[in-house]
Amino acid sequence: MYNLLIVDDEKEIREGLSAIPWPTMRVNLMGSAKHGLDALKFISEHPIDIVLTDIRMPFMDGIELLNTLARQHPYIRVVILSGHSDFGYAQQAVANGAFDYLLKPTQFDVLLKTFERLVRKLDEEKQEELRKSALLRKEKLLSKRLREEFLSELFKCGMSVEDIELGCSESEIILDGPDYTVAAVRLDRISLNKQVLPDRELKLITFSLDNILCDMWDANGKAYHLVNKENAEVCLLSMKASPKSDFIQLKQQLSSFRGLFKSTLSIGIGKSARHATDIWRSARSAKQLLDNTEEEDSARVYTEALQHEAPGHATSEPLTSAIHIKDNKKDRTIVHEAKQFIKQNFHQSITLKQIANEVHVTPGHLSALFRESGETYIQYLTTMRVNKAIELLGDIRYKIYEIAESVGYSDHTYFSEIFKKYMGKTPTEYREASDRTEGRIQP
Repeated sequence: MYNLLIVDDEKEIREGLSAIPWPTMRVNLMGSAKHGLDALKFISEHPIDIVLTDIRMPFMDGIELLNTLARQHPYIRVVILSGHSDFGYAQQAVANGAFDYLLKPTQFDVLLKTFERLVRKLDEEKQEELRKSALLRKEKLLSKRLREEFLSELFKCGMSVEDIELGCSESEIILDGPDYTVAAVRLDRISLNKQVLPDRELKLITFSLDNILCDMWDANGKAYHLVNKENAEVCLLSMKASPKSDFIQLKQQLSSFRGLFKSTLSIGIGKSARHATDIWRSARSAKQLLDNTEEEDSARVYTEALQHEAPGHATSEPLTSAIHIKDNKKDRTIVHEAKQFIKQNFHQSITLKQIANEVHVTPGHLSALFRESGETYIQYLTTMRVNKAIELLGDIRYKIYEIAESVGYSDHTYFSEIFKKYMGKTPTEYREASDRTEGRIQP
């Protein structure tokens, strides 16, 4: 059923239209209004899908109401009621977005056919929205999985600068801290007392931990977490210069969930790293602190002086002694095809691996070809997305989170950070600016 509001300044017409058996058309009559302003007030208090409105009314006529609804409630469909003398206005209204117009006096069979078409249209739009919602949920699940895989690798081993940049983009993570510090949190009854939990209980605990930390840790900014699904141990990443108090405070907050976890918690705070490539070293030192203590409900901080360790080196492809003859024309074709694929799919969550599969090369080789062309794969993809976002920001019907989703970002906060990095303003600031002389980014 779709909710209907009737708008007409003549009481007899309002009553006559209200007497129509709307439920037979899968329409639920919510009420009536005397003019446009009265209708807007009603709509602000009730969910409305369809407005059936006269044109000539006091205070705010049907054309003004149509234009206002297009700006404030673009999802509402409008059907115009008009007399023969208002026919020109009715045509203008349809050109401006009205679904249809009906001539007074309205014949029931004409009205029935109009609303049958409208209900079919709304059904189709609802199905499309459901399809988009399902795709968005799928993209968010993919983004979460990519984030977990990237953080797992980041905490476990050294990664190259290029691999970190790629991982950040695909998992929608920003690593821009002055320092990087990892803390390890354990549930003592599992990790210390070696208590084996039933699979169902372990899944409940890890699911709960993940959701709690999204709210208590990640939402505060400059922070990420990873929950180990096998033993409920947690790695917390902070990008603040002095994060110790934040870690201790979080441990205290988590302790309030002792009844859920049925365990005390211990935390080890690792040594800070100056570069993202050394985050794994901070994670290792945090884990070592916990492994070296059997005290329950403890908080240990790494206080030793930083050792002068050589930074980890990683490469995206193994070294080989084979001699390769460069085929510049073929390489340019591969990059061109990859860019075409990105242009057609940048609104989705796409990875370097997917693109490489499309052009039949390895991800490492495609990444190298992009760099040789003068820009990285991430730079090209982000440029496409930001330029499309700039275009959509000019249309006030779209909310910021809707624009983020439509250009391939499931996390609108991450989208805002990326947009500001490229344009110097957040999407909201850019939209509110009186002039948009910044223009598009040149790919």
